[in-house]
Amino acid sequence: MMYQPLLKKLKDNFGDRLKTVVLFGSQARSKAVLNRDNDIFVVVDDLPQDPLKRLKQIRQTILYIPLQINFIAKTPEEVEHNLTPLLLEICVDGICLYGDEYFEHYRQRGLRALKQSGLKRKRVGKEWYWQFDEIPKKNWELTWEGFREFE
Repeated sequence: MMYQPLLKKLKDNFGDRLKTVVLFGSQARSKAVLNRDNDIFVVVDDLPQDPLKRLKQIRQTILYIPLQINFIAKTPEEVEHNLTPLLLEICVDGICLYGDEYFEHYRQRGLRALKQSGLKRKRVGKEWYWQFDEIPKKNWELTWEGFREFE
């Protein structure tokens, strides 16, 4: 598997702090050229709050990996706090490379919330968007607990 060197570096560097590693985006949907466009989502305990320090910590870990990688790195608290459109995409298309049990817990919650909401992913040109078939008549929110309309 071409991601083994990446996984080894991440596990060696972060140890038990590494919760999951998920391939997402066009490579996960099999729409990309092999070895290009590798979007990787990682969840790691105790990452720096500062985005530049966080990026530096991740980049130093994978410095000599011969893949073009775009990273999104979150802490478990950040994931739990907010179900974003990106996390929905990861739940729908993501391929878990490490931490199956951790990821599957969130995948199932995200897919359940998505089904409750009636949101569908639509492609416009090269971009994907989430749209309702029928727009809710009230304010709404989508969380890991599900879809909710409110006044």
